[in-house]
Amino acid sequence: MKRRDMLAGTGTTVLSGLLPWTATAQSSQAPKLIGFMRTNWSRDPFSFGTYSHIAKGSQRKDHRRLAEPVADKVYFAGEAANPDRNSSVHAALESVRLVASQIAASGHKRIGVIGAGVSGLVAAHAMSNAGLDVHVIEGRDRIGGRINTDRSLGFAADLGASWLHGIDGNPLTAVVKQAGMRKFVYDPNGIARVQGREISLNNLPNWAYDILQYDNHAGTENGTLNKWAYLWTSDYSGDEWLFPDGYDQILTQFEGGYELSLNERVNAVEYNSNKVRVTSNISVRNFDAVIVTVPLGVLKVGHIAFDPVLPDEKQQAIDRLGFGTLDKIYLQFDEVFWDADIQNITTPSVDFPHGHYNSWMNLYPVTGEPVLICFNGGPAAYALSSETDETVVGQALSTILNAYDRGD
Repeated sequence: MKRRDMLAGTGTTVLSGLLPWTATAQSSQAPKLIGFMRTNWSRDPFSFGTYSHIAKGSQRKDHRRLAEPVADKVYFAGEAANPDRNSSVHAALESVRLVASQIAASGHKRIGVIGAGVSGLVAAHAMSNAGLDVHVIEGRDRIGGRINTDRSLGFAADLGASWLHGIDGNPLTAVVKQAGMRKFVYDPNGIARVQGREISLNNLPNWAYDILQYDNHAGTENGTLNKWAYLWTSDYSGDEWLFPDGYDQILTQFEGGYELSLNERVNAVEYNSNKVRVTSNISVRNFDAVIVTVPLGVLKVGHIAFDPVLPDEKQQAIDRLGFGTLDKIYLQFDEVFWDADIQNITTPSVDFPHGHYNSWMNLYPVTGEPVLICFNGGPAAYALSSETDETVVGQALSTILNAYDRGD
């Protein structure tokens, strides 16, 4: 099933390189692992996870409360601040439309944008095109936020956002076409393999369904979600797209006449009826208004101090909403030894705790490279976040080799 349908029924961010121990870890007959990349989003100090969800104790209206401006001075945008849709790039893009209309009506002229992810860049692009003086402040050494494409292994590896979810009516569809991005239609079907043999997906153990449906799609486990809140959630239909040349190409569409500061971490926002003062590790700047676009995870840990403090309803919404994690392990081989034309592979192995190394995507049809992506979501992602590269990559490798009986 597609991720949007599921819920309805670095050194901490990225580590990459060649494995020095593969020659001894594998026999001469086994496929050779020639490179890997691993994400660790829960330990990323600029996000603390990957995307939001409606947790038990929260409701859809908490997303609306997060989106509401404070004192006509502090505005919020991003996937978690979309009143209708969340957990996607198009949700982040759409959230800016509401903010843009609010600021246009306010008469503010000098605008600060905190965060250069897609929502921050879209906001800056729209505001600067409207003639406003805009300055974007970003803590990372790059733009894009949770859109992050790495090409160090010779192909485009999307370490964060990978999919465009539903092309029919999706505002992101036109942006992708304008950027001239190559597209690949994602096939949600797949197979399951255990110890060298294929088994029917209908015969998966119950825990495996939960892993596929919740942990690896919501970034959290089954029991933590308010599933009733998703029954009335609508999203876009139609094909889902992957991008062989990288999702980060979309960022070129949001360049504009605004200032951009990288490597600058905002730690305080003070606001009154006259101005907003933004303090970072290297500067103090004054604006008429600011748009806060940092991930929900950053708001939850309180890395930005607001003075006055945020209204109770908004802070309570931040506290109640969930923010999950989905991590990826890219494994690059010297050859394809798996089902070359199948995009999704489930490995319900019992060698490791449930949720560890059970879900895979085959990039060979997408990029032509012998690459597999292993997904670990929710509890598995957190459990593995403290493990070494050698442990995590080695366990993922042994799982997929055993699934195809290629470990000897």
